[in-house]
Amino acid sequence: MSSIMTFIEGYMTGNAWEELCVKCYRLRYQREHYTAIPAVQGGDAGIEGFTHSGIVHQCYCPERIYSDNELYTHQRDKLTADIEKLMNNGERLKKLGVPPIAEWHFNIPEYKDPRILSHAQSKQQEVLTAKKKNPTLFAYISDDFKILVKVAEDFSPEISRIIRTNLTDMKLNLAVQHQEKPDWSKCDSQKVANIRRKVGAVMHVDEDDPDLNYVINVYIDYYIAGLEIMNNLQLHFPEIYEDLYKLEQSYKREVSLKTRINTDRQLNQSLFNNILNEFQEKLEKDFSKMLTQASVVELKQDLVASWLADCSMEFRSV
Repeated sequence: MSSIMTFIEGYMTGNAWEELCVKCYRLRYQREHYTAIPAVQGGDAGIEGFTHSGIVHQCYCPERIYSDNELYTHQRDKLTADIEKLMNNGERLKKLGVPPIAEWHFNIPEYKDPRILSHAQSKQQEVLTAKKKNPTLFAYISDDFKILVKVAEDFSPEISRIIRTNLTDMKLNLAVQHQEKPDWSKCDSQKVANIRRKVGAVMHVDEDDPDLNYVINVYIDYYIAGLEIMNNLQLHFPEIYEDLYKLEQSYKREVSLKTRINTDRQLNQSLFNNILNEFQEKLEKDFSKMLTQASVVELKQDLVASWLADCSMEFRSV
């Protein structure tokens, strides 16, 4: 399965990541009265926001793509610097109304080196040791203080809801790199036979026609890609997946009726093209604000490929 960040269109800037994290915390910790802290004059005291249950968080997104080791180094240094801020800003945090801090969350899109987890534990122990030595000075730190590394995957439901309800300009990019020669072993032999039979009925050409074989290969590739895309949507963006699944199931019934009612094989191609165009219009109407245009086209072909592979789309062959 791919990372949730794989599907976010464009490169995630630091400001965009911070904005996304704050929205996620607002949704998840609404009942704990989450409060964001704007980074105005005087800084944010080492946190982006806090809850009244003692959770605070700080965001970091790299400025560019780094090697795994470089990424760890930058994440380590950022965590270290922000914990130092936390240790030096007790009075400011109290004035902001931050309760005794039980959890400090380090929000990063992802990590590729587990040393960041070890570093977080090391800094946690430093904070607890300092509090034990001077409990009055660090009264704003809870006795069971923890540092937790939180990645984008931890907020999949919130990110899905934010994109789905248009609370951001962010869009998902589901388009994939297709193969010239798809791996037919990933497509059941009966489904391959269904695709071959139905595409043949639409194109009205000989079985050995090179264009026929090309189109069959393309739709097998779309079918395989569609399975992965739908699985990833269900895992990372469950609410968007449910919306898409309901639309697909509804239109799938229409497709079944349209193709079975047609008794003139000469109309197969125009019927097929009409179905493609109409389904794309439906996808654009419902999903254009949350998906890129390339994603809409990708989903159209992926789902049509699934209809060719199963029994929902039939075309008169004689």
